[in-house]
Amino acid sequence: MLKIAYGEASFDNLRNRNDLYIDKTHFIPLMENHTKFFFIRPRRFGKSLWLSVLHAYYDTNKADKFDKLFDELYIQKSPTDYKNSYLILRFDFSGLNTENEQSLKSDFTFRVRRQAISFFQYYKNFFDNSFLENIEKEFESISASQLISMVKEKANLIQKKVYVLIDEYDHYANKLASEGREAFVRNIVSKTGFVREFYEQMKIASGEGVFERFFITGVSPIMLDELSSGFNILSDMTIDPHFNEMIGFTLDEVKSLLEKVKAERYIHKTKEEVLQDLIQYYNGYCFSDAANTKLFNSDMVLYFMEKFSRIGYPKELLDENVKTDYNKLSGLIVGTSGKDKLQSIIEEINLNDTLILDLSKRFNFTQRFGDSELKSLLFYLGLLTFSEPGEMKIPNYVIRTLYWEYLHKYLEEERNIEFDVTLLGRAIKDMAKRGDASGLKILATDFFQNKLSGYDFSGLTEKHVKFIFVSYFTLSKLYNIISERELSGMKRIDLLFEAHPAYYDYVFYNFILEFKYIRKKDSEEVATQKRKEAIEQARDYYEIYKRDFKQFGRELRSIALIVNHSREVELIEVCGFGECNRPQPMG
Repeated sequence: MLKIAYGEASFDNLRNRNDLYIDKTHFIPLMENHTKFFFIRPRRFGKSLWLSVLHAYYDTNKADKFDKLFDELYIQKSPTDYKNSYLILRFDFSGLNTENEQSLKSDFTFRVRRQAISFFQYYKNFFDNSFLENIEKEFESISASQLISMVKEKANLIQKKVYVLIDEYDHYANKLASEGREAFVRNIVSKTGFVREFYEQMKIASGEGVFERFFITGVSPIMLDELSSGFNILSDMTIDPHFNEMIGFTLDEVKSLLEKVKAERYIHKTKEEVLQDLIQYYNGYCFSDAANTKLFNSDMVLYFMEKFSRIGYPKELLDENVKTDYNKLSGLIVGTSGKDKLQSIIEEINLNDTLILDLSKRFNFTQRFGDSELKSLLFYLGLLTFSEPGEMKIPNYVIRTLYWEYLHKYLEEERNIEFDVTLLGRAIKDMAKRGDASGLKILATDFFQNKLSGYDFSGLTEKHVKFIFVSYFTLSKLYNIISERELSGMKRIDLLFEAHPAYYDYVFYNFILEFKYIRKKDSEEVATQKRKEAIEQARDYYEIYKRDFKQFGRELRSIALIVNHSREVELIEVCGFGECNRPQPMG
C-alpha cells in the first residue's frame, strides 16, 4: 500500500514509519564538492525534507541509525568519507515576530539561543557537565552573534567540525519586503545590524575551520547580497544544472508513484492518462537554462497522490495551504512594486506566453526593485520557469490558474468589479449537465456590459480581453479551464472546458470555445472575417480534439463567442449540437 505522509518534513519520521521517500541521496556526494552551499527553491518543494536528510546523514550522533534510516537508498551502498562525522547546528527562521525591529531582534536571538542550547544538550557526551548545568543562565543575555562565537569556541576545544543547516533564511525579510518595509531590512543587515553580525560570526567560524560546511536555503535571494557582505564565502548553486533535479520529482519518479497505486483507482483513466494529467497540472519546472529535465512540484504531486490513492481524484488540484503560501508570496512582489506593476507583469506573461528575462541573482534594498528584479522574483517563487536561454514561461496549469485568480482578485479590489457567482454557477451547470451554452452568453453579456462598464477596451487586444474573461472561471470547479490547449498541426484551442475527473458523475459535456474580439478600429470586412474564422476554428478544433483525445464518457461540443468593442456578445453553436454549422453572414 502507498504510504504518503503528505507535508512531513522529517526524514527520520518517514523512514521509521516506512512511509514513501523518493531517493535523492545520490546528490550528497556532488554536494560535498561545495562546502558552503546556498540553494533557493520555491515554497512547498521539499527543501526542509532535504535539509532533514542532510542532518540524518552527517550527524555523528546518528551513526548507529545509519543503516536503518538509509536502508536500500543510494548513499547506504556508496557512503562518503564524511558520513556521520559532524556536529549539526540547525536553524529555522520562519515565523519570526516582525512587528518592529526590537521584536524581530528578540525573537531572532531567542531562536538562536534555543538552538545553541539544544546543540550542547544533544551533544552532551562531548562537553563538560559543569558547563551544561549552567548553560541556560550563561546564555540568558548573550546576543545571537555571541552565541555563534560560543558554539565555535566549544566545538574547537573538542576538535569537532560543525555542519550548519539554515532553513527559511529569508522568511522574515520576505515578509518585511511584502509589507513595503525595505528600510527595516536595510537596518538589520547593515554593518551594525544584528543579522549581519550573526553571519559575520559564521564567517569567522568558517575561516577558522570549525564550521566546515553550510547548507542555506530559502525561497528568494533578496537577502543574499546583504548576507554575502558579511558572509561572502557562499557557493550559490540555485541554477547550477547539476542540481536541477535535487529537489522536485522527475518523470520517472512520478511514474514509479503511479505504479504503487491500487488498480481499482484507475476506473476512469489508465495510469498513462493520469500521468498525462499530472504532467499538465504540476510538471514543467526547470531551474537552469543549461538543464534539459523538467520537474514536477513534489509537494503538489504528493498532495494529489495521497488523495488519489485513498479516495480517487481530488476535487481541488492544489492544496489550499499551498495556495495561501503563493498568495503570501505574491505580496512580496506587491510590497516591493505595487499592485499595478504586478498586474502589468501578469498581463504581459499571459499575452506573450513567455518573458524575455536576464535573471537577477542579487537584490538590494537601497531602491525599489525594477522590472528585471520583479520578474526574477517570479522565477524564484516558482511562478515562472526557464523555457530556453533568456526566456521564462508559466510552468503548468495549476500555476496559470493562480495568475488568473490573482487577476480576478485584482479586478474585484482595484476595479471594484463584482463577480456574479450565481450567474456563473448556473451557466456552468447548464453546460455540464445539459450541454446548453446559452447561459454562457448571458454571463458574458452581463460581464462585459455591466461588470466591466468602467474598463477602457479601446486599446486592448483580443487575447487581453479573453484573459480578463477567463479570470471569471476560476470560481468554478466542475471544469478545468485550459487556455491555448495545444493540438496537432501547431493549432491551439482558445478555451477548453474539460471536465474535472473528480466530477465525472456530474459533467456530461466538454466544450471548445473559440473567442474573437471585434475592436473599434476593425472594419466591417475584418469583423466579418473574424466571425468566420471563429466558426471555422471551432469546427476544425472540434474534429481534431475529438479524434486525438478521449472524452472519458463526455460528449464534446464547440462554440464561438464573439465580443464587440461596443460590448455586444454573440454566441454561435458550431459542432456537437447536431451537424456542424456553416459560417453565417453577420446581420
